[in-house]
Amino acid sequence: MLKPLYTLLLGCMLILPITANSMNIKDYHKDVMTGTNGKVDCTACHGDAKRKTIPDATLCSRCHGSPEELAKLTKRPEGAGHSVEPNPHDSLHYGTDLPCTYCHQEHKESKVYCNQCHEFTYPKMKR
Repeated sequence: MLKPLYTLLLGCMLILPITANSMNIKDYHKDVMTGTNGKVDCTACHGDAKRKTIPDATLCSRCHGSPEELAKLTKRPEGAGHSVEPNPHDSLHYGTDLPCTYCHQEHKESKVYCNQCHEFTYPKMKR
């Protein structure tokens, strides 16, 4: 009776590390987060937490720049009026305070948080 249980536990122990490293990760992050051993370093974003948590936006800033720097990179052209969608990194409602993870998802498709009320397309958004 115990042998099948031990076999099941052993199988789970062998499969879990493979499953953790086969999570859906966007190619541009996989390139920079894969170690020389061929495994993705999850701690780069998630830290050493036993349970995987949503990364803090300050971790995103280490590679992508501060929210203020991103807002400057994605600002609307002068005089564009309403022909150009608002700056997603400098929202009229949230300024630069909206956490990156509200829109940018690593392990599933990213979404435009503002589209809960609005209809923006942001065609250059990495999905």
